[in-house]
Amino acid sequence: MDSTLMENTSKHGGLAAEPVAELRQVIQGVLAAAEETYGAEALEPGLERALAIVQTNPEFEEQFENQLITLIDSPEEGVVEVVSFLMHALRWEAVREAVEEKITNPRGDVSNIRLYEAMLDSFTDSWRDRDLYVRFAGS
Repeated sequence: MDSTLMENTSKHGGLAAEPVAELRQVIQGVLAAAEETYGAEALEPGLERALAIVQTNPEFEEQFENQLITLIDSPEEGVVEVVSFLMHALRWEAVREAVEEKITNPRGDVSNIRLYEAMLDSFTDSWRDRDLYVRFAGS
C-alpha cells in the first residue's frame, strides 16, 4: 500500500467514505459561509467544489443523494443554495422526489414550503435564480 493510500485510509476511516465525508465537509463550509454573508458569489467556490466532488465520484451517487435529502429535512441558511446549485446541474430524481414530498406533505414549519418550491425550481432549465451563479449565468 503506498503512503498516499495509507494516509487517506487512516485519515477518513476507509477509502469508501472519503468522497462522502469530503462532500459533507464542503457543504458544512458553505452553510457556515451562508450564515455570515449575503450573496451567492461568496458561496459559489464551495458549491463548485461540492459539484466537482460529486461529478468525479459517480459511484457514490446514492450516498450523495442521501446527504442532500438529509439537508432538506431542516432547511437552515444556505441549504436552498446548496440543493439548488447541485440539482440544477445534476437533476437527481431521488432529490426531486424528496423535495416534492416536502411540498405536498408539509410537516412542521409550513413557511418552509417556499424554500422547497425554490429548490424544486432549480430542476428546470428556466430556474429563476440561475443568473446568481457564474456557472449558470447566460444559460
